[in-house]
Amino acid sequence: MTGRALISPEEAARIVREQIRPGRVERVGLENALHRTLSEAVACDVDYPPFDRALMDGYAVRAEDVRAAPTTLKVVGDIAAGHAPSGAVGPGEAMRINTGAPVPRGADAVVRIEDTAPEEDGRIVRVMKDAPAGRFITPRASYVKAGDTTLSSGMRLGPLEIAVAATSGAAEVHVYAAPRVAIVVTGDELIEPGRKPVGAQIRNSNAPLLGALVREAQALPIMTASVRDAPGEIRAAISEALKRCDVLCLTGGVSAGEYDFVPGVVAELDCRTHFHKVAIKPGRPTLFATSPGGQAVFGLPGNPISAFIGFHLFVAEALARLQGRAGATRRMLSARLIGRLPEAGARCSFIPATLSRDEAGEWRATPQPWQGSGDPFGMAGADALIVREAGAAATATEGSIVTVRLLPHRTCSGEDRNADGGRG
Repeated sequence: MTGRALISPEEAARIVREQIRPGRVERVGLENALHRTLSEAVACDVDYPPFDRALMDGYAVRAEDVRAAPTTLKVVGDIAAGHAPSGAVGPGEAMRINTGAPVPRGADAVVRIEDTAPEEDGRIVRVMKDAPAGRFITPRASYVKAGDTTLSSGMRLGPLEIAVAATSGAAEVHVYAAPRVAIVVTGDELIEPGRKPVGAQIRNSNAPLLGALVREAQALPIMTASVRDAPGEIRAAISEALKRCDVLCLTGGVSAGEYDFVPGVVAELDCRTHFHKVAIKPGRPTLFATSPGGQAVFGLPGNPISAFIGFHLFVAEALARLQGRAGATRRMLSARLIGRLPEAGARCSFIPATLSRDEAGEWRATPQPWQGSGDPFGMAGADALIVREAGAAATATEGSIVTVRLLPHRTCSGEDRNADGGRG
């Protein structure tokens, strides 16, 4: 596909998903596995618990001996957590036991220490309450059996999943490698953030923006280059980047102006363009191609918010796909509009917004004061994008129901969302 026609954002995202396959796999220790995605399932290597386990501090007893409680039993031993019982519990006997310790042979219940009274210096215990068979005992293999799958392939590892892996006997796990992303920013007008602009210069915000977005997507920015609007410089930067990366992000020079050289250079390097121009506002000139080596190549517009939205719609999709997390970026919900929005026009519009909840728990979306794709100040603090579908002719009025797309790692109404899913 040469990719000059305007296509819908849904079609563009579908093309990205079709072209990207899960990426490299590596084996890492649990200390390096947080937020990584499993490429292979984890199975438990033993029954768990591996023995009948006491749930309370107290006494291991035979249920039939305490059925007529209160009653008195002879104490024949102690069992601490981490220690095997030295014998068995016989008729009229009990053993002191700690939480987590193995239940001795012969015992089939645990009486809480609060329901007992030791006598004769602990040689005898008076049991005040009965304990039916199984009381305060976790049976062997009641959580999982040896060989049971405990973590599935494609699961993202949080702290609790890492605990499950450890309990299952996995000191290391197979995960998808963090995709390597190269960033190339084009534009004669760009200067570094620490310099003061003069004349027609503007500060380069896209390089730090994209670097942060890449890290937020659990990927690894491996190089950042800033080049002038010169075909030779752009060609050299792309060629160097493709030697090292899984994904290349370019910004600037992707439209149809006299100095927009990126699409032509991408084609000259034998990359296959799958689409160029998407029916979105902002971000219309967005380009997606694949290199002869299989790397994904994205050309994002130079305005920072156009680049931001193009990244969330398409680049983040590719990075999730490479990490075995298809669909992880598409997080939508409905909210009631606070304020008004104009007609959407011929392209799908994305408007920065903040989210909150009313007393009934219903989501509310408030558009940010924002001057368009060149205005990063109006985006600061946004935790969602209101989505206005192409052709939505009616003005969205106060109280209308609108669709919003959640932004990752942001807080709305004081509540944190994890990276893989929102609420709604």
